[in-house]
Amino acid sequence: MLVGHALAGAYMATAQTVQDSNVAQTITLYAEDSNRPYAFLDGAVADGIYVRILQEAFEHLPAYQLDIVSVPFRRGMDLLESGKIMGFFPPYERADRDWIERYSIPILRETVVVICSKDYAQSNELHLFPEDFRGARFANNAGYRLAGPAFFDMVEAGRITLEEANTTASNLRFLMAGRVDCYVNERMAILAGMRELGVDNATSRLFNEVAIIGQEFGYVAFGPDPDGNWPYRDQFADALDQVLREMRDSGEIDRLVVSYFAY
Repeated sequence: MLVGHALAGAYMATAQTVQDSNVAQTITLYAEDSNRPYAFLDGAVADGIYVRILQEAFEHLPAYQLDIVSVPFRRGMDLLESGKIMGFFPPYERADRDWIERYSIPILRETVVVICSKDYAQSNELHLFPEDFRGARFANNAGYRLAGPAFFDMVEAGRITLEEANTTASNLRFLMAGRVDCYVNERMAILAGMRELGVDNATSRLFNEVAIIGQEFGYVAFGPDPDGNWPYRDQFADALDQVLREMRDSGEIDRLVVSYFAY
């Protein structure tokens, strides 16, 4: 017991020394590496709308310094679930991710849509998603479940064919090449992917937005901490929420979104 008290006392003294020295606490957050325009790698540098929002938020958090590590979505979620990283952004909130211990406040509202080749859209009665897409070939970003459980039940049953690639650009290439009929993703991500590929107006008119699946919010997600590596997590997350709330209410987040697309 004496040893335990000594260790606890040493830890508290060290924490107090760091606090009193005004040294910023480095916060390492992991981000998606291929989710344009939200979070992606531009060369070796993390960029995207969420990245810029969080970088701006940290300007209002002088006690903390942001470090971003970019990884593929599946890798990031696996690391988060296993407790190897503290936070990952920007996954959506899902009931089957009950192992996530807390989310930041909602940062951005995103609209999830289905786009299909014009030929497929004009050849089929597409009123209900996913029921009316029986027999379709779909592209999907690996690890994403934006299309919903009913869609993936149809995939499992062989009523929809699914091809998955890691990036929006790769899946758009599948669609443009006629390898798939349709693609599910967030609307601005699709537009950013087309811009990345240099798709001209004539080509973009070969695809129709045929369904709006729903709206989602992106978050910073915080997973389990089985080894106690981040005792400061909740204090930081509370401070981040407060700043993000102020940025949202002041219109600062909206301005960052507009400035990104005007860049």
